[in-house]
Order: sequence, then structure tokens, then C-alpha cells
Amino acid sequence: MALNGLILISQALDYTGSTPAHDNLISYITYLPTMAATARYHGRAGKDQSLEDFIESARQFAFNEYAPALFKGSGLKNRERKRIAERLAYFTGLDEAYILHADLRVLSPRFRKELLREKGLAVGRLDGRYLRDDIDDTAVRPESDAASDAITSAYTAGINHYLATELKVKMDRPYRTSNRSLGGKWSWRPVPDSQRWEPSYVNVARRLSSALRRNVDLRVMVANGYYDFATPFFDAEFTLSRHGILPERITMKYYEAGHMMYVHEPDLKKLAADIRNFLISHPSLADIR
Repeated sequence: MALNGLILISQALDYTGSTPAHDNLISYITYLPTMAATARYHGRAGKDQSLEDFIESARQFAFNEYAPALFKGSGLKNRERKRIAERLAYFTGLDEAYILHADLRVLSPRFRKELLREKGLAVGRLDGRYLRDDIDDTAVRPESDAASDAITSAYTAGINHYLATELKVKMDRPYRTSNRSLGGKWSWRPVPDSQRWEPSYVNVARRLSSALRRNVDLRVMVANGYYDFATPFFDAEFTLSRHGILPERITMKYYEAGHMMYVHEPDLKKLAADIRNFLISHPSLADIR
């Protein structure tokens, strides 16, 4: 079946930019604008700027100053190192001394714990607007995801009620909205088991690039949440500007929420409107109307 339209909500085509790990320099860059947006939301940075303007400044700093500094590594001069630390403190709301101790490399889970540490609060992963009161205020990273803790029970109750009352489905086992045990058994190999493959970050972005060329009518809409620490919006921009993906066939949309932007009612309405406009704005999708 040929598809003329794809809607990617919180995309993760190339895991390089959505895997916060030591030695993965790209992730420090792709997560920075999300840190900036979250710091601003919680009143720790960007108070004198609009969200869009502050994020754009963070983008420019990440590309033009932060990335070159990271690639210099230990070759970075002390004066330049201090200047980068000052700018990171400006965007993230973290203490400059902490950033210097981290060698200018603050992993996103550590940011989520450090931003409001003095208040004993940790920032959410799926959505940085959410907060939780951790038991251990000295831990390196949050004990769990504040956003997931806040919304999972509502989704579980909702789907079980729908299955039982509307669909009349009878099951002798629970319906799991998020199953970590199953996820641990998932195979991330992009090739058959019989084919040799050296482990790397999963990346299927070039398959989208190929699909766009095989089907000249294919259009893609990408929905991004500003406060998403699972699949940061800057990673979407970074991914879709590489791999030979045709930019004129991509529509980017942004929301003042997180990974599941539809939990924020104003953005639920905005997402619905954006999807409708996407469907009716392309002649190749006209039949879907």
C-alpha cells in the first residue's frame, strides 16, 4: 500500500539525538533547547524573552558555539571553557560551577534532577512541565518520571473502561498501557538475524529519505513538544535536516507540552487543527477528507 501522508508524533527516526549517554556528543547538543525551554517554564531562565525567541537563541548557541566547543574537548582553552559554561548556565538555569564540574556535558536525566534540586523536586521526562517530590534529594537522577506518574493511571483507567463498556471485550489478563518487560525483549536490529550487524544507535531516517523519492506525492507532518525529554524537538530538526530528507516535503509543528502533547488541552486542539490542515492542504491527500 502506498502512503501519501505520514504524521509522526514525537519522532525517533535516529536514536543518536535522543539517547543521552556519555561519549554521545550529539545528544548534549540536541537536548539543550529542551533544557532551555524547561528552565524557562520553571522560572529559572529566559524570563525576559518569549518562549520562541529563547528557544531560537538556544538553537543558535547549540549549533554555532556549543557544538564546536564539545568537539574541541580537552583542547578548549580555559577562557573559552568558562565562556561556554556561562552561556550554558544562562540557557539551562543550572549553576555555572556545576556545569564546569560536568565538563560542559550535562546529561538530560541529571538536568532533570539538578534544575530544582534545592526545592527537592525533579522534572519529568515525557513532559518537563511535570514535577515530583523525590525521596532522595541527593541522587544523581530522578527516581521515576513525574509525567508518567501523573498520567499513566488515567490512561489505564480510560482504556480498560473503553474495552469493557464500549467494545464489550472480556479479558482474563490486564491491559498494559506501558509494558517495560516486553520492551526489554524487543529486537532493535535493523537487519535480519542471519545478517551481520555491528551494534549502533538505531537509525531508520534514510528509509524515509528513500520513501520520499520513490513516492513523489508523499508528505510528512512532524509534531514536536517543547518539553519532551524522550524525543527532543531539536533532535527532530537535526535528524530531518540530514540523511538526504527533502525539506520541502516536511511540515514541522510545535506544541507547548511534552512527548504526548495532547495531554495539554490547548495543544490537543491545536494538534487536531494541524492534522486537519495537513490533510486538506495537499492535493495528494484529498481523498482522505
